[in-house]
This record gives sequence, structure tokens and C-alpha cells, in this order.
Amino acid sequence: MNVTKHTFFTILVLLLLSSCGHDKFTVFGTIDNSEGQTLYLEQLTLTKAVPVDSAVLSKHGTFKFHCARPEYPDLYRLRIGNKFLVLAIDSLETVTVSAKDNTFAETAIAGSPKSQQIQELRRSLREKPLDEHKAYARDLILQAPNSMVAYYALFQQKGGMPVFDIYDKADRVCYSAVATAFNTWMPRYKRSEVLYNQVLDVINGERRALNAATMQAFIEESENSFLDIALPDENGTEQALSGYKGKLIVLDFTTALMERYTGYIFEMKEIYNAYHSRGVEIYEVYPDPSRLIWEEQVRALPWTTVRTENGVNDMAFATYNVTALPTLFLINRKGEVIGRFTDFEELRKAIDKAL
Repeated sequence: MNVTKHTFFTILVLLLLSSCGHDKFTVFGTIDNSEGQTLYLEQLTLTKAVPVDSAVLSKHGTFKFHCARPEYPDLYRLRIGNKFLVLAIDSLETVTVSAKDNTFAETAIAGSPKSQQIQELRRSLREKPLDEHKAYARDLILQAPNSMVAYYALFQQKGGMPVFDIYDKADRVCYSAVATAFNTWMPRYKRSEVLYNQVLDVINGERRALNAATMQAFIEESENSFLDIALPDENGTEQALSGYKGKLIVLDFTTALMERYTGYIFEMKEIYNAYHSRGVEIYEVYPDPSRLIWEEQVRALPWTTVRTENGVNDMAFATYNVTALPTLFLINRKGEVIGRFTDFEELRKAIDKAL
């Protein structure tokens, strides 16, 4: 009887010990020519990269991360400095990474086909013409819209601008496919919720929007009329665009949900730092569905940021005929719209000319 009890207890302990690793994924491998550098493993959330683990690389460049599995499939990255490798983690993968140096330019990945596909997507975006890359990414999205590969492809950017534009009806097929698939298979996932609502907002906004040609004519004919916007900022205080009349205004329709938002804001800060002392103001309009996430992103920004409760259905978007995010306008001291831009370099030239 004692032997039986002892055997049962031993088996139970072994089962418990073996199960300890069942809720974890593993990323290990080597990064050559990187001795003494710190390698970070970070989880890519909707708004930022969250540190998970780190290691100082030895002479041989070996590392191993053993981390709690995500509740839903998610994106992670290995990072050294400002260079990184994106990984797709579904559940309990063991991912092997072999990089020749800390740039991750030449890296072999095993154990994670989705991570390999993301690596190919990034390489394609760097090396192929945009149309060719877009066709390649579209095929991947429509083949498996419920995968993190499709999600990642959907939000790639080149030169600070999205590859797929949710306001373009042809591109929206891809957005709708991923949004529907994620909402079907993972309805409580935050990524599913935000993407699904974003697509719905755009569709509903188009149904209610005034005719684009009519609105454009209205803007062009209203040279002496200030096309005002009055919306609450992150503190709930209403901020009117017309309050800056007499200044040169950069009016920016954007969203904190775009993949390269941090880089976009860095560009805006450079413009603010270069021109604010010369009488240039920035007024940013966000249609973001989550007030809390939006507040977290904009609270430290030095210029005026406002948010619409109605998303892209708000009259502000119709007034300025905004059909894509981000979209930038330049308004002169009289309150006249003197330019519409999707490129920071062109915006800078226009500001210099207006000043």
C-alpha cells in the first residue's frame, strides 16, 4: 500500500513539474558579432512595445527566452538598439533564430512559419516596387485572414504611409477580410475589437458623407470663410480650430492606431520644434474608438489634440473631405486652406513658402 502511495505521489509530482512549461513559448538561438550588447524580447501591443525579457549577449552570441504564452496569437520582436526582428507567436512555439549580426539583415528562423512569412513581408517591402509588394501581401492576407501574418501585412507602412488604405475600397477588401476573421475566431481579442470597429466606422462614414466633389468645391469656394472644428481635447476641454486664426496652422487628421504612429509623431515633433516659435500651430484630429488608449498616446504632446466621439463619421472629416489617414492641411493666417499633403517634405516646403 505504501509503495502504491509513493508511486502515485511521484507520478503526480512529475506531472506537475512537466506541466510547468506547458504554458510557455521559447525563443533561442545565436546573434553573431554582438558580444556585450543587450538583446530585448518585446511584445508589440496596439500602442507600444512592452519589454518581456532581456539578455546581454556573450562572445558566442547565444540567448534563450522562456516566456508565458500570450492569451491570443500576438506579435513580438527581438531588438538590439533600433534594429529588430518581428516574430509571430501563436501559443507554445519553440522558435530558433540565427542572425549574422545585430542588424538582423541575414537571419534564419526555424519553428515558426508565420515568423518566416513576416520576415519575407519585411524583405519584400524593402526590396520590391510598392505595387509588386502590395500584390504579394494581398495574396497572403486573403489566403489566411485569421493569421497574425495577415494582420501584420495589413498595417505595414512605407515612408510613413500605409501600404493598405482603409479608405480605398479595393484595399478595404483586405481590411474587411481580416476584421471579419479575427472577430469570428477571437471576438474578445482587443486587436479584433479595434480593427472591426475601425472598418465599421469607415463604412458607416461613407454612407453618411456628403458628396466628395461637392465638399471639395465648398472648400475651394470658401476662401474667406474659416472652416471651423470644435472638439474636446484629452482633458475634455473644447478646442476650436478658429482659436488659432492669425497663425499658420498645420491641421492633421490622423490615428494612434496606425502601425508606425511613433515614427509619425516624431516627424510632427520635428516640424513643431522647427516652426512653432515662428508662429506655426499644430491641431490634430483623431477618430480613435478608445478614448483611454488615445489619451495615453497624446497626453504628452505639446500641441493641440482633439478626438471625435463619432469616429470618421464626424462632420470635421466631411468638412475637409478627408478620405485617408493621415491627411495634412496647411491653413494660412486668414483661415484659408492653402494646401493638402500626405508627405512631410512637401509640407515643410509649403510652410517655408507661407512664412
